[in-house]
Amino acid sequence: MNIPSHWQLCMSNIIAEYMVNQFLETIGQPTRPTLALPNTSIPLSAVCEADQIALGLNEIGTNEAREKALKERFPVEKDEELVCEPTLLLDQTGVIIAWHLPGVLSEEFQVDCVRNLEFLFPDISRSITSSRSWRTQEDLFTESQIRGAIELPPAWYQKGQVVRQILVHHVEQILTLIALQAPAQAGALKNAILSATLMVMDPDIYASGRETFLKVAGSTQDEDMQQIIPEWPTVYLVVLVIANWVTPFHGDLSFQVQWLDLLATIGGDPDLHIELENLGVRLAYSPGTVVGLSREVLQHGVLASVLDQAFLAYHMRDNVQEGVGVHRCDWVKQGELPILLQRFALSMTN
Repeated sequence: MNIPSHWQLCMSNIIAEYMVNQFLETIGQPTRPTLALPNTSIPLSAVCEADQIALGLNEIGTNEAREKALKERFPVEKDEELVCEPTLLLDQTGVIIAWHLPGVLSEEFQVDCVRNLEFLFPDISRSITSSRSWRTQEDLFTESQIRGAIELPPAWYQKGQVVRQILVHHVEQILTLIALQAPAQAGALKNAILSATLMVMDPDIYASGRETFLKVAGSTQDEDMQQIIPEWPTVYLVVLVIANWVTPFHGDLSFQVQWLDLLATIGGDPDLHIELENLGVRLAYSPGTVVGLSREVLQHGVLASVLDQAFLAYHMRDNVQEGVGVHRCDWVKQGELPILLQRFALSMTN
């Protein structure tokens, strides 16, 4: 199933192909005799960012992975160290449960992200409530002019049935985002780069997300959906924008255990860390860090930042994929990853 060339998601696919071939070259398993070169349709700024992220991915690919066990499922070696280098976390069977890429997003990337999200800031504080929901609980947000959380889903599904549940508030935000991106498509490009990063981390999740959008586009008659999907630049189904929030330890039992969330930090304290409570591990969470993790397996939390900070959190939705008949992904083991990436690289050249 090919992505239409006018979709923003097509750029994610093109960048992903470049990053995958770079990664395979670095680990000595290339699929082509010549060096990986970026497609000429990729803007130079995006090539630079992709190269920067690839450096972190490649460092993991060429170094011995850091193996950690899961509590209650495997024996755990308690370890309270702060991990500051690119790291891959595995369980004892070799299954990848987290990627850690500290500081891989450039300062320019982060500044552009803030600029592209500025239209949300006047309304983002409205998300804060006095309810007991930990996602919008007022005392979890630090004192700042910009604070709150907004979820941007292109579609919403309930009880496994495809339904028209695009909230008016969300439609306004998404359509406004599209309008603001139109001149330079800068926001879409940033999301496409992060989406392409997932391709290297877990090709199966990337492929299932891509298939989901293609199937939703082919089945919906909703005019809003038909307008939104071509402009949606990531294979993830939900993008959560969070500003100046203390993240309590949490997981998500409604989340497929084998899926990876993607988290990106924009600004904040240079010495901040994300703690994986059930592993006893702290990962550096400095500005520009990207983390991919299974949020059902790994209970994680982040302390308050003194400096203004935003997070971009990318999620999948099981009921969305189930509603359009997309297969569920399986675990990816470290030893299987090169094979999966080679298949993707070859499929892009055929």
